[in-house]
Amino acid sequence: MPNFALRSLVFTLLFASTALAQAPGNRAYVGEDVYVASGQLVHNAMCVFCSVQVEGDVTGRVIVLFGSLNVTGQVGKGATVIGGNAVVDSQARIGGDTTVLGGNAVYESDESFGGSAYVLGGHLSHVPLAHGQVSAHPRLSLSPLFSVLLGVLVLVLLSALFVPQVRRRIAVSQSS
Repeated sequence: MPNFALRSLVFTLLFASTALAQAPGNRAYVGEDVYVASGQLVHNAMCVFCSVQVEGDVTGRVIVLFGSLNVTGQVGKGATVIGGNAVVDSQARIGGDTTVLGGNAVYESDESFGGSAYVLGGHLSHVPLAHGQVSAHPRLSLSPLFSVLLGVLVLVLLSALFVPQVRRRIAVSQSS
């Protein structure tokens, strides 16, 4: 999962720089919401400091930085939301993997995701599966508490690496 999240972040940053050129069929805005109306066809949608509303069809990816994603239509390849929330309607479909970093994801049916759903730093909420059904793809949610505890653990491990070096320097200084 960390490898997937890192790849998503790198892809997002690379896509952000190229998408702002507004290639034909793409929608990319900064500070202005992206709206794909019912019956419209868009290749990729990207938004920074705003939201994306998909009622039509996006054949590629949807990337949202510091905003929200609402899907009632179709997204072909996948969706990434960083610093916001994702809401997927029961009739909507996201064909690829969905990643939400620093926000929440809500979906009404398991068929809404064609790939895996990952939420880091938030909650993944859904309607329970019918009796006897099993999810075909993983659904993973790491709560904010887990993220904070992971950060504290990393800080403790880093401090453990540097504290012995400081003590050795002090001991050497005192003997001189």
